[in-house]
Amino acid sequence: MCKSAIVCLAIVASFSQVLAQTATPQTCAQATGISFNQNAFSGQWIELARNPASTVSCITLNVAFWQNTNMLVNVSHTSNAASTLVDVYENANITLVENNSAGYNVTLVNGQKKEYVFVKLLSYVNSTYLVGCTYTDASNVSTSAGFILGRSSYTPEGVKTANNDAALSFSNFQANTYGNVTQFGCRASSAGQTVPLTLISGFLALALLLIKA
Repeated sequence: MCKSAIVCLAIVASFSQVLAQTATPQTCAQATGISFNQNAFSGQWIELARNPASTVSCITLNVAFWQNTNMLVNVSHTSNAASTLVDVYENANITLVENNSAGYNVTLVNGQKKEYVFVKLLSYVNSTYLVGCTYTDASNVSTSAGFILGRSSYTPEGVKTANNDAALSFSNFQANTYGNVTQFGCRASSAGQTVPLTLISGFLALALLLIKA
C-alpha cells in the first residue's frame, strides 16, 4: 500500500506513461477523430508535413462554414513536388453531422475532375496545428497518410512536437519520419504573370481537409 498520496500519484503517473508508450498506435481507419464542427478551424491553413511525403508542394487550404452545417474548403497546390508554381485549384463541400468523430468522405472537385478521399481530424494543438489523416481504402494501410496543417505562427519545433505527440496514438506518425511540404517561393499565375502566392487573394469557399497526396 502507498504510504503517501504523492507516492501513489507518482506510481499511477508512471504506470500510465508506460501504458501509453506500449499501446499499439491505431491506423487512420481505427482511430477516433475529433468533430469537424469547430469554427476555430475557419481561415487559412498551410500543409506543413505529411507521412508518406506529399507528391505536391505549396498546399494551402481556405476553410469556411456555412450556417454551421457545411464546411467549405478551397485547396490549392502545385502539380508536383518539384514545382513552386501553384496551378491546381480544388474545392469541397462537407455536410456536417453534429458530434461526428468518425470522419467524412470528401469529394474534391477541379472542373470536371473529381477525386474521392476519406478525411479524419485527430487533434487540434495549441490553436496552431491541426493533425489528421486520410485514406482511400480503409482496409489497405498503404493508402493512408498523416498530415499536419498549421497557421502562419508555426515553428519547425512545433511541427516536430505535433508529430511526435501524434505518434503515441496513431500509426501514420511513427518514428519521426515525415516529409516537410515546401512552402517557400510559392507563386501563382495572375493575368499572365507569375507573382508571389502571398500577393494573390485567397478565396474562402468549400469543405475541409483534403490535401492532395
